[in-house]
Amino acid sequence: MNVDEPKIEQQAEEPFRAAVSYSAKGIVYAFHTETNLKRDVWLFTALAIVELVLRPTLTEVTVTLFVSMCVFAAELFNTAIELTVDVASNWRYHVVAGAAKDVASGAVTMISIGALCVACWLLTQVWPWHFWLLSRRHMPGAVMVLAALAVIWTFRCWPYRAETVIKRRRMEDTHEF
Repeated sequence: MNVDEPKIEQQAEEPFRAAVSYSAKGIVYAFHTETNLKRDVWLFTALAIVELVLRPTLTEVTVTLFVSMCVFAAELFNTAIELTVDVASNWRYHVVAGAAKDVASGAVTMISIGALCVACWLLTQVWPWHFWLLSRRHMPGAVMVLAALAVIWTFRCWPYRAETVIKRRRMEDTHEF
């Protein structure tokens, strides 16, 4: 065993830790500044309550959680695209910049429509509805829902300190194209 091996492992861990830190910082920023993400947190919370009460199977919970995380990811991509476009256009209206932001928003709308379809599927799968909140029915799914809920609310409640003030487009700068 080479003496330098632990040093190489430590160097490999540092970029990973930095990447995770930057990712968390971006998620916290978006959860604190984007109205749509704040709304999505509440919608996800409502979904989690429904799943904790109706206790769908682990497969059904996995599908709904995956689709929910896709909605969050789409919102994060949309936020990144909007910020990039704002910087590139120097926070001034430009037809192409507006179109790019609208397309990114459209992607979020499409994944949200898919999420609504999955939510309807879930409700039909557990029909007739029985309230299992205090039971041990499908415990792995319930634990997974609670874990996901804890992660989402941790990001939402994590303290956010703005390092810079980001200038957002003013209402009078918006134009139809």
